[in-house]
Amino acid sequence: MNVSSLPIEERLKAALEYLDRYSGSKIAKVARDFDVPRLRLLRRLEGRGPKNGNPEFHTKLSKAEETALCRYIDRLDNINLAVRREFIQDTANCILKARASKNDRSPPQVGSKWVGRFIKRHNYSVFPSKVLDANRQASEDVEMLNEYFQKLRAVIEANGVVPDDIWNMDETGFQIGVGKDQLVVTRRRRAQYFGLPTNRESATAIEAVSAGGKVVPLFLILSGQVHMSQWYQVKELEGDTVIGTSPTGYSNDRHSLSWLKHFDHHSKKQTVGSKRLLLMDGYSSHTTKEFIQYCDDHGIIPFGYPPHSTHLVQPLDVVVFQPYKHYHAKALDLVVRDGVTNITKLEFLSLIQGVRNKTFTKITIQAAFRETGIVPFNPIKVLDKVARRRQLTPPNPTPNGPHSSPFRTPVTLRQMNKVAWKIKDRMSLHPDLDDEFKDDIDRFLSGALAQGTELVHTLRDLGRTQLAEQTAKRRRSLKNKQLQSGGVLTVAQARGMVQEMKNDELAKARRVVERAEKQHYNGCKKWFMEAAKISRKWRIEGRLQPMYVIDYPGSGRLLRRA
Repeated sequence: MNVSSLPIEERLKAALEYLDRYSGSKIAKVARDFDVPRLRLLRRLEGRGPKNGNPEFHTKLSKAEETALCRYIDRLDNINLAVRREFIQDTANCILKARASKNDRSPPQVGSKWVGRFIKRHNYSVFPSKVLDANRQASEDVEMLNEYFQKLRAVIEANGVVPDDIWNMDETGFQIGVGKDQLVVTRRRRAQYFGLPTNRESATAIEAVSAGGKVVPLFLILSGQVHMSQWYQVKELEGDTVIGTSPTGYSNDRHSLSWLKHFDHHSKKQTVGSKRLLLMDGYSSHTTKEFIQYCDDHGIIPFGYPPHSTHLVQPLDVVVFQPYKHYHAKALDLVVRDGVTNITKLEFLSLIQGVRNKTFTKITIQAAFRETGIVPFNPIKVLDKVARRRQLTPPNPTPNGPHSSPFRTPVTLRQMNKVAWKIKDRMSLHPDLDDEFKDDIDRFLSGALAQGTELVHTLRDLGRTQLAEQTAKRRRSLKNKQLQSGGVLTVAQARGMVQEMKNDELAKARRVVERAEKQHYNGCKKWFMEAAKISRKWRIEGRLQPMYVIDYPGSGRLLRRA
């Protein structure tokens, strides 16, 4: 029988049986005899199956692993977390890394075209995420948001999440020395320009609030490479504040995971039910494999917003961040008016905690969840707003009226007012006084009171300027040392490190003093020993008379030479 007339799979099978029976045969000769490709025969000997018969063997992940990955993608899609190609590739590489040996320093990774083949293999579709035309967006907003609210209700009911365990997180950026335009009172009819020292270094605050009115301690990212000790000596910062660094001052995947651990640590103490719902945007650092895995392991359910809708349905965006930026700009404006001419990270850190205390009140936070229709659950509040497309009118400005100064009036000005009233009372008792004289007295009293009032304000501003200068000088006088390169630190941890450095410096100073004292003691001892040797030599030579101990009543014992 001619072997070449058989199908190639049968020829390969016959060649494998021959090699199994005659194990010492050469593979190249057997391949020629059975008319099969040598490399294909070699691969079959290594255990690889045919491409069409066993497709699992030609993919990086096994069939079970790809099925698990599909379920994972579907679950993220159901909770509105946008799944990107990068996320699928990162997750597949994590699976390969977990499967590889611990000693393998370079575990296998999927190729550049693997994600596209995976998407095609499992019948997924890829749609671009882009900004819609305004009219088209207006026609599709209601349907999109209605679907979002239905998914949100389904997740809450399926997991038994209580309102107090519904949280919203988001990031907001600051330029630490840049405020915003303020309303000023003036008689001039043109814009008023106020000299503001602008420091455009970026900082990012990651905030989280709950429908119960709670807030997680501050997580701040500053621009830089290393942690500086001066940052943590700002007394206004709370001990559980966390500070991270990045070259740009923006967050990244590592910071997002660190924040999630920070959130878990502080929010689980306030948890009422068994799970927490975390509402967040679909930013890529919030959908990494490590981020989602940590959520799964710690009872946190991440839930994303529809694209381009956070200005409607995210509590922090809708209500909280606007006063946050307002209070920051207001505090910055006040500091500059007090005479601080250089805004640095130290000034920013000294202001941010007070700004947060004014912003994150229970009333404001609960109003944010109410305005976005989350707690109490009321989608109509948002859907009607979108359908009508009403533009909110700004509230009427409060009429300017007289107001009392928050600063105590000096005694001298009060005395001037009393004297002025007495003079006017006395003048009223003498109607025969010359009218011109009365006018001169009135002008004199008005001018004196005006000058006295201006002096009070000048002294007040001068005192505030001096206080601001002293505070800034005191901050800059603190020793500034590097604490840590990269990563994040809580204020309490950093302050402990600073105190440890101070203790080390104190111990070092003590050692220096002890060493100096010892050197002084040894020097004196050596000097006395040398003097004693010379004294003994002179006594032996007769140059010194012997010494006697003489007791003096009431004076003690004395040494005297004969």
